[in-house]
Amino acid sequence: MTQAIDIIKDEHRSMGAVIKGLQANVAAARSSSAEPDLHLFGAMLDYIEAFPDRLHHPKEDEYLFRFLRMRSDEAAAVLDALEGEHARCAELLGGLRAALDAARAGADLAGFASALDAYAEFMWQHMSTEEEVVLPLAEANLTPEDWASIDTAFAANRGGQW
Repeated sequence: MTQAIDIIKDEHRSMGAVIKGLQANVAAARSSSAEPDLHLFGAMLDYIEAFPDRLHHPKEDEYLFRFLRMRSDEAAAVLDALEGEHARCAELLGGLRAALDAARAGADLAGFASALDAYAEFMWQHMSTEEEVVLPLAEANLTPEDWASIDTAFAANRGGQW
């Protein structure tokens, strides 16, 4: 396995942990009479927006997906779908931001929780497709030279240093 594959899977686990943590905090706030920590929710959304959408997805598009398109006609349809999903992430995050703003203005957390659950389900499916379909195709089709470029790109932000 290449360094990039390890990094991609690590980044997916990190994103998943933040999403699950946010869901757990929202669920706890909804089941308690305590004031929800909307600042924490916002900070967690900041991470979700800053890391996956500004660093992780662009590296996948620019490096992994680009090289795989050059080497495998079989990958085209799934890559088209995943690139579209990368763009859709920004829309879903916009909905999450709007729902959080509504909660800050006094609305019930139900709208935020619903938007978060939809985003989480979307991301689980997205990451699953990348790991179960794209990465095996990449392992089967990319050259060592391709992997060297991909590894370098993903290593640039190793450990979430962004």
